[in-house]
Amino acid sequence: MLLKCNNLKEPFKPDFRNHLTEDFFIQPAEIVAKELLGTILIKKEESDTIAGVIVETEAYLHQNDMSSHSYVGLTNRNKAMFERGGILYVYRSYGIHHCINIVTEDKGIGSAVLIRAIEPIFGIDIMMRHRGISDRAKLCKGPGNLSKAFNFTIEDNFTKITTPYLFIQKNADYSNNQIFQTKRIGISKSVELELRFYLKNSIFISRK
Repeated sequence: MLLKCNNLKEPFKPDFRNHLTEDFFIQPAEIVAKELLGTILIKKEESDTIAGVIVETEAYLHQNDMSSHSYVGLTNRNKAMFERGGILYVYRSYGIHHCINIVTEDKGIGSAVLIRAIEPIFGIDIMMRHRGISDRAKLCKGPGNLSKAFNFTIEDNFTKITTPYLFIQKNADYSNNQIFQTKRIGISKSVELELRFYLKNSIFISRK
């Protein structure tokens, strides 16, 4: 039995006219990370459309953040982070899982937001096929899982997230008491920074 989505303000319909523009992503990473909560990530491939509500994010900064890939400066691996905000930075974690990040701020800065978890709302059968599981609650729980569910690969690195084929649609606004802000997960440096954001009471987040 599929779970009801509690994070939609009205029945979902993909609408590029209501997408977040590039200007939104030029903001500081920690602001983008928080304001992305409740928005809808939409990806179209040929006749297939996949969509889900973003419920968990982490910000990675350009200064004083040793866990950010940009901390070491510009490299072949992280060069997407140094582009102007509004594109994807995709990398492999432990050589296995792809992780998708949205680059923020202006060209040359080096900051991004990791999408950690999504609540699937559209194209769920396609996500299940990509993941090989039938549990909707687990489809996009964790950055590697959601990348596989959405069929993101390293080929999506540098891809704009403001096109009719890949965009983020406005949806619900949340007050501060509906959002938790905590330390990030699975890192060993700059662990004191509270740059993880997630929706309160969501069963789709990667970890409480």
